[in-house]
Amino acid sequence: MTGLAKDAGKTILLWMLLVVAQSVAGVLFFRDFAPFPSDGPLDAGQALLLVNLIDAIILVLLAGRARLRGWALGLMLGGLLFGVQVFQAEIETLMFNGDIHMSRGLLVAILWSGLLRDALAVIGIALLWRGRGALDAQVEGLAWKAPAIAILYVFYLIDQTGLLALQFGRGLIWSGLAWLVLRSLSGPVWRTALLTGLAFSGLMIPQLLFPNPLMPWPVRAVHMVEVGISNFLFGALAIWILCFRIGRVTAPA
Repeated sequence: MTGLAKDAGKTILLWMLLVVAQSVAGVLFFRDFAPFPSDGPLDAGQALLLVNLIDAIILVLLAGRARLRGWALGLMLGGLLFGVQVFQAEIETLMFNGDIHMSRGLLVAILWSGLLRDALAVIGIALLWRGRGALDAQVEGLAWKAPAIAILYVFYLIDQTGLLALQFGRGLIWSGLAWLVLRSLSGPVWRTALLTGLAFSGLMIPQLLFPNPLMPWPVRAVHMVEVGISNFLFGALAIWILCFRIGRVTAPA
């Protein structure tokens, strides 16, 4: 019960930090943009609270099972958060910006606001989980496993055959994020696989709850289901590929 109470307390504190950080980032970087009208089940304020709560829950789940502590943990989780939510999403937006027509200023604002929010998240995580730790679980055969994961990602996007090279590059980035999670977490492979799938899906998909006139809610709702399921399965499969011949990842004695 004590452990659950501590996790709940850390979840609330991290949630508050993320909400404040994103609000500050919004004031700093989006002041020149008109607010997006609500077109889905949540307005911007409600989405801010719910999305950051989901982020906080996932981050606490990962932190509780990580062998890292302090700044190493903060940098790992902050890097994962930025990589999934901002960096990969920005690449995808640039790839399809000919269709959605997002302005360069808005793209830059999203990038800088994400950097600020996630940098503050790094500090908060480092303070909430103090201590020391080290990466473990050496991954053999990374030279062929990373391209294999990238090919798997391309397979998931088989309908976008004109962008194979770019999607292969994104697949390599995903494999790097999966490698980072694997090296950081302790416990059996199946749990690491589930947590990685949860992170790849749960840190990205809820962002679609925010009002977005460039992608109407009916389109976002379908996208949430499709990409949410595929990201979860892809994240889990990426860990199983990386763990081929490793067998089990266990915490140090």
